[in-house]
Amino acid sequence: MKILIAGAGEVGFHLIEKLCKDDNEIFVVDTQRDVLDKLKEDYDIQIDHGSIIDSKFLHKSYLKEIDLFMAITNSDETNMIACKTASEAGAKKTICRIRQINLNSEKKQFSLKSLGIDWVINPVSLVADELFKLVLTPNIVDGHEFAAGEVSMTGYRITSYSKILNCSIGQLEEERFNGRFQIEIIQRKDLSIIPGKAEMIRQDDIVYFFYRPGDYQLLRKILGYDHLQSKSRQIFINGGGHMGLRVALRLEKANQNVKVIEKDLARSYHISEKLQKALVLNFDGTDLKQLIAEGIETADYFISVTDNEQVNLTACLIAHQQGVEHTICLVKQPELIQIIDQNTPISLGISPRMLTARHLVRFIQDSSTFNYFSLLNSQIEILETRVTETAECLGQPLCILDLPENVRIAIIVREGRFLIPDGETELLPNDIILTILHRMDRQKAMGVFKQPASEEAIS
Repeated sequence: MKILIAGAGEVGFHLIEKLCKDDNEIFVVDTQRDVLDKLKEDYDIQIDHGSIIDSKFLHKSYLKEIDLFMAITNSDETNMIACKTASEAGAKKTICRIRQINLNSEKKQFSLKSLGIDWVINPVSLVADELFKLVLTPNIVDGHEFAAGEVSMTGYRITSYSKILNCSIGQLEEERFNGRFQIEIIQRKDLSIIPGKAEMIRQDDIVYFFYRPGDYQLLRKILGYDHLQSKSRQIFINGGGHMGLRVALRLEKANQNVKVIEKDLARSYHISEKLQKALVLNFDGTDLKQLIAEGIETADYFISVTDNEQVNLTACLIAHQQGVEHTICLVKQPELIQIIDQNTPISLGISPRMLTARHLVRFIQDSSTFNYFSLLNSQIEILETRVTETAECLGQPLCILDLPENVRIAIIVREGRFLIPDGETELLPNDIILTILHRMDRQKAMGVFKQPASEEAIS
């Protein structure tokens, strides 16, 4: 696939890093020559030094051959103009990163089409959705749906009070799961494990479960987390910017008790007019005396989403010191997430850049892949593919397929049934399979299930 990335900032960098490991032809356009030169040194890409909203850009010959144009600069206006330009020049599909501009919902589809935009990605919405999910479903770290919603995957952090702590996977399958749940990945600090039945569940592991959506409550009961979900929580949000306001709006609609801390007085008045129930506090979120005065010790969650990651880190550490169990910190540097997870008492770090890059990669798969998910800070991926009537793997037990050693077919969805395969299972035409693999094994593994070459990668 030929992909043009307009904007070589942090999101662009993480995207290029992922895409260059696959069989894609990458073009990168940016106004910063030094950034482009550095990327050219590190990756097999083609670079173009210039502005994507310059009229000269329209006449670039390679635009006509681009399969996917991605405008991900820091300017919403620039991205929208760039998509219009690229579409008119011949780019087949476009993705536009928009953070602050709100398109009228009634006219959104028409507006996007007239601007030459096929898909919009909003980092603020991605993070707000993630934070909302984390608060309402405690101990969930990650999740995704496959097979048109027929299979759910959820990553849970295992706490000291979890009922599966110190159990082996084999023991859980035999005594509690009854074929309804499957553990396929364990994230243990900086190590990603595709576990065997003897693997033990340890405290602070992030364990990824596959299951039917209707079994969600049963899974939480097995884990010992069912009593946490219905509780109304006390939530402090430090930072009343676009992200903080969006999270507060969603949480107050979910009947949560929300306090928003915003040190700018004018912004405090503005967001207090937008919120119906939440209390808006005008002070610095790192002011310990003020936090104590407002009852920080009663908080269930402290979420810091200011534009300053040092402030976010400090505020979360203070909140933890005051007894807040769940602290979530927004960071600009994705490298800090691993440090937070391993070396600080902060519960979780979230990077808008990493979330955005991971979401964008889902648009870029070959014709044999219908759904895609990658773990954060890991090379482990989950691919959803459909077995065709001409696939070479048909009629053969899984144990004899020519798959790399650490590739695992986790789930098969067959005519609406949820199947956990073993080595003797044979694939049938139109089976939907979820395959777990390391990124470096993707090309070889997917060759076993590859679709006919005539099908298009992007419909």
